[in-house]
Parts: sequence; C-alpha cells; structure tokens
Amino acid sequence: MKATHIQIGKTYEVQAGRNTTTVKVESFNPKTGGWVCATQGGKSLNIKDTARFVREIEPKKTVTKTTTPNKKPVTKTERAKGGKPHGKMSGLDAAHKVLTEAVRPMNVKEIFETAMQNGYCNLKGATPALTISAALQREVKTKGQESRFVKSGKGLYAAR
Repeated sequence: MKATHIQIGKTYEVQAGRNTTTVKVESFNPKTGGWVCATQGGKSLNIKDTARFVREIEPKKTVTKTTTPNKKPVTKTERAKGGKPHGKMSGLDAAHKVLTEAVRPMNVKEIFETAMQNGYCNLKGATPALTISAALQREVKTKGQESRFVKSGKGLYAAR
C-alpha cells in the first residue's frame, strides 16, 4: 500500500510476521517516519514500512430495524418490566396465567400445553416444557416466599 493511501483514523489489516492483525492509525510520527497505530487489544504499534499495510477495513454498516405499521415497538421500560413484543408473554408469565385460571396444581407438561393452546406464548426450541420447568424451579428456589408459584407435590406447581 502506498504511504499516500494511509489515513489517520482509518482501520487497516497489518502484516505482523506470519500473522495479520487489525489496527487503527492514530497519528504519524515524523521523527521515526512511521505511523502510530492501536490494536484492538489496546496495544500501541509503530509501523514504518508501508508494505506491512495489507488493506483498509471498511467500517461495519449499522442496521436499523424497521417496524411494520401494525406492530408497535417495545420500549426499554416495557422490556425491563418483562413485556414481550406483540402481546406474547414469557413462558413463566404464561405458566402463571395458566395456573391462576386453572385454580389447581398442574404438572409442567399440562401447563405448557395449555399455554400453547390458549396462545399465551410461542416458545421455540427442542424442549420448551423443560425450559418452563427450569424457570419454575429457579423462581421457587430464588424468591422463596415471594415467588408466584408453589411446589405442591412431585412435579406439580400451583399459583400462590
């Protein structure tokens, strides 16, 4: 690469021995006749030979999300409160709704099937019932008396 093509503030791929690394050119040092560069790890390099500059790396383009007119975007506040986009609940919120409507202890498989039939949530994955089971166990264990759920028997949960 020619010296006239190397610009301060740009990112380049640089040859260092057999390896290449990504650096950002910070300044030109007229005393040494080389460029002061910073690696991604924060180390400073002085590069004198322009042949070590392999190519310029283009900055990554940011992708902006567009929303469809019928769906409103979820705000950070709603997300922090456990809100899910487009009216769907989390598996744990769906389990709580199923158990409060059923007013009886249920096993996880029943909870999951009822939540899916009623359209409360849309869990994808190989074992969504086990995901709900793990979430129920974790909430009962970590929150104790403040948990929304009670373990009422082996594999049975009820709403508090």
